[in-house]
Amino acid sequence: IVEINSLLAQGDSSCRAFQIRASGFRRAMKYRKSIEDLQYAVERWPECHEAHLELAKALSDSGDTSHAYRVLQKISFLTNRIGAEVWIEKSKIHYYQDAFDQSLEELNEAIRRDSTYHLSWYYRGYLHSRFFDEDRSAGASIQRFLNFDQAISDFSRSITLDPEFPDAWFQRGIVYLNQFKPEKGLPDLDRAIKLYPKYSYYYFGRAEYYMREGKYNLAIQDLEKAVKLNPEDAMASKELQIAKDSLAANKKGRNLSLIHISEPT
Repeated sequence: IVEINSLLAQGDSSCRAFQIRASGFRRAMKYRKSIEDLQYAVERWPECHEAHLELAKALSDSGDTSHAYRVLQKISFLTNRIGAEVWIEKSKIHYYQDAFDQSLEELNEAIRRDSTYHLSWYYRGYLHSRFFDEDRSAGASIQRFLNFDQAISDFSRSITLDPEFPDAWFQRGIVYLNQFKPEKGLPDLDRAIKLYPKYSYYYFGRAEYYMREGKYNLAIQDLEKAVKLNPEDAMASKELQIAKDSLAANKKGRNLSLIHISEPT
């Protein structure tokens, strides 16, 4: 943001400059500033489709999904990578509204717009690997779309297209673990951690598997790492205490249960 402000002050007035600054504001959760920049950009440069897409993301993140969807509808004709991104964003809106059928249709369309885009396959795999939606508002209805084999296929395609994308490795690993295939799942989780070692979420996911298997020492190591990386993660702190108590009581295991890992915001 600071660098873009400097360029704007020097006269670099372009759609791209405002789009980049707005993206920074959005990631910093300064949605009002982000939306102001993008509304100015789309009015001044109507053909700057990237600004329209970024505006939709900022509106959606701010909670104004109705306005966000209207913006996306205006650029739904786009093809290739940006076209795929448009349909992914539409899918996200419907996913969080529990409209899973429509969300899946839009992900299929994203793949049709650009089958070489790793995120199109990733998000479809994500939908096919869910036991519950993030806030569980839909109950078990999303389980109608649960398809581990399809999820693995989609995550694998995402990895092939972008081997450096850690989330695809992580989510595929979780699916393998839920199929009771640790010989495949753990290497995937290890790969995700290697690609992004500062992400506490990955350590928590691997610790959940170790807890399920009664490997409390390994779970404690991962949970301590997770808490160190993200001290505000109350769930990891709570699980760490459970692991320590379980180890102290010399419990031999827990009931075999499926692992549900939610996507972080």
